[in-house]
Amino acid sequence: MHFVNWQRDIAISKIDGKMVVIKRNKTVKSINEYLLVFIFTFISFVLLHPTSPFRTGKFILLNEGSLSRQKLKDLGIRTPRLIEINNDVIIEEYIDGGNLYGFLQKSNNLEIVNKVGIITRNLHDSGSCFIDNKAQNYLVKDLEIIRTDLGLIQNHASEYTKSVDIGIFLASLLDLDNEKYKIIEKSFLDGYKNNPTDKLPYLSVIVRNIAALVLVSDHSNLAKNLLKKSDIK
Repeated sequence: MHFVNWQRDIAISKIDGKMVVIKRNKTVKSINEYLLVFIFTFISFVLLHPTSPFRTGKFILLNEGSLSRQKLKDLGIRTPRLIEINNDVIIEEYIDGGNLYGFLQKSNNLEIVNKVGIITRNLHDSGSCFIDNKAQNYLVKDLEIIRTDLGLIQNHASEYTKSVDIGIFLASLLDLDNEKYKIIEKSFLDGYKNNPTDKLPYLSVIVRNIAALVLVSDHSNLAKNLLKKSDIK
């Protein structure tokens, strides 16, 4: 499940001699979006924080567009350069370095996720949330973090939506080795907090545990990590 994109088929190609990433809509894109909206809204009711369905359709294109990327840049959040966008295709520059999940699998530089914590907090403080905040939506180049797949950003930062961002990011990494995961979790949360006494959105650990059942592939490591005490508090 780690590398599934629910909305688009992704291919790497060349345009004018430069490597690009071409994201083309899947035929089931609309169905998958409705499913995501249902799950998001259903969980909000289960957690007694009923939340309106998040926006899709034309808002996804607006989120992926140049204006949205500039707003993120102003917040210190890098994104790939947009080359072309229309109703069916998004073309971005190719980032040579891979996604954050793959990087953390191979590297011992785990503190890099501190930067993701800062990025997530900066967006929350601006009044927005990523929603789809899994680790593979972050690219790594020269130890810098670049955020891609912007379509589900919502201009609404509630206790629930902020918990979704934190929970989904950590859930997407819960099947890594336990010693690695402990360092990753602490580093991300330290980056997210403006100071050590900050309280995290209190639904984060519940969302993490629910989302992990869908996002992870190694359920043996998942079970070990779930049984360990979390730093989310």
